[in-house]
Amino acid sequence: MKYKRQILNIIQQNARLSDRSISEMLSISEDEVKLTRETLEKQGVIVRYETVINPNHTASSPHVRALIELSVRPEKSDGYDAVAKKISKNEFVIDHYLVSGHYDFLIIMEGSSLKQISDFVSELASMKNTSKTATHVVLKTYKKNGVDVHSLKPESRLPISP
Repeated sequence: MKYKRQILNIIQQNARLSDRSISEMLSISEDEVKLTRETLEKQGVIVRYETVINPNHTASSPHVRALIELSVRPEKSDGYDAVAKKISKNEFVIDHYLVSGHYDFLIIMEGSSLKQISDFVSELASMKNTSKTATHVVLKTYKKNGVDVHSLKPESRLPISP
C-alpha cells in the first residue's frame, strides 16, 4: 500500500474513476490500485462514496441547512460523549463535531422547512445539559465538499413564450 495517500486523494476528488484510470494516473498496476482500495474499505478508512449535489440547482430537493452552535455541561461519567450520542441520533443531523471556542458542539442539519430547524433547536435548548445555542441558516452555498458549486454553469431554461 505504497500509494495509499495518493489513491485516497484521487478518490476524494472523483470516486467514480476506475481502478484502471487511477493506475494510469499513478503509473502503477491496476491490481495494486484495486487491492489498496479494497484494503482501505475493509479497514474502515474509506467509509462511503458520495455524490456532491449542487444545492443551488433548482432540481435538487428543497431543503434548509443550518449550522447550530451548542454549549453544554458535560455529564460527569461520560463527558461530552453521552450528550453527543443523543444529538447524533436525530435523522436531520448531517454532521456533528466537538469543537474548541465559545461553543462545545457544531451541528450541521438539514430539514425540509424552517419549522423543522426551529423544532430541533427548541429540542436542543430544552435539554438539561444545554447552556446556550446559536443557529445560522445557510442562505446560499458557494463551495460544498471542496467543489466550487457557485461557478458551475446554471441550468439552462427553455424560453417562455405566450
